[in-house]
Amino acid sequence: MAVDTTDLTEANGWIPEPSSNEVLTKASDSSAVEAVGRKIRMTAPTVTIPRFESEGADIVAEAATIPVQTATLGEVDMRAVKFANRFAISIEDQRDAVVDVLNAKKAAWISAFSRKFDNASLGVTAAKNGGTVPYESVYRLASQNSRVTATAGDLSYEDLVATFGELEAGNYSGELVVIAHPSFAMNLRNLKDSAGDRVVAVNEVLGAAVPTIFGHQLVFSKGARTSATATDRPTGNPLLVAGYREHLIVGVLDGPESQVSDQPRWATDEVELKMRARRGFVAATAEAFQVIEKTAAP
Repeated sequence: MAVDTTDLTEANGWIPEPSSNEVLTKASDSSAVEAVGRKIRMTAPTVTIPRFESEGADIVAEAATIPVQTATLGEVDMRAVKFANRFAISIEDQRDAVVDVLNAKKAAWISAFSRKFDNASLGVTAAKNGGTVPYESVYRLASQNSRVTATAGDLSYEDLVATFGELEAGNYSGELVVIAHPSFAMNLRNLKDSAGDRVVAVNEVLGAAVPTIFGHQLVFSKGARTSATATDRPTGNPLLVAGYREHLIVGVLDGPESQVSDQPRWATDEVELKMRARRGFVAATAEAFQVIEKTAAP
């Protein structure tokens, strides 16, 4: 006796949930903070990162008692928060061969997540509250410590020189990185020093253009704007954040990942796509960062 079966093949219009998760690996391409920050693999929602600072080196005469050094010990706490959403997708859309609706929605969510994570990490102006303000942003930390420069118009060469001079003359060293909002791009392209040389250089590395400012890596992020709360579409003042990579700490707990419900809703013929990721962030110390905020001319 023949048994009726449902032909779930692409030839019959069925587009299955793909086994490849390529679209889910693109967060580091879209999120500037993830791309250049120091990543720490989290195994619990909260991680304590120890901080050690030596008190210096003493000069000791021959046969004299060597002093015991008292080190400064501290720690930085980082807590991961969950970013997640559900999307209802009709069976008809899922089976339609015109578009791969699942991957389209995944890609859109990844893009929004990346912008919101960058905004929460870089540009939120309020103190963290565990909800709409998940982290103490670099901007908030810098503004509380007089490390924000307002342009009062277009970015100037002097703004950049002062910003990097403050960092290079400080007590921290290592690899400096720069994250800027794309609205700075044209200004930076046209900016020249007193000798007429362009400030932003582009080096050809294995065929890829890598922009730098004074030799330091430059990446752009649409999340690098001020905002009262974390958002994937910030509208505040554009920011240029310069700092040491070691102190721009990203905690990766899990995701981004997706899950599709097994059965469609009976009444509506819809399945649900769920997207989620858990991330922590902390700017370890204010002295490792300087921020330029593009403000209107007086």
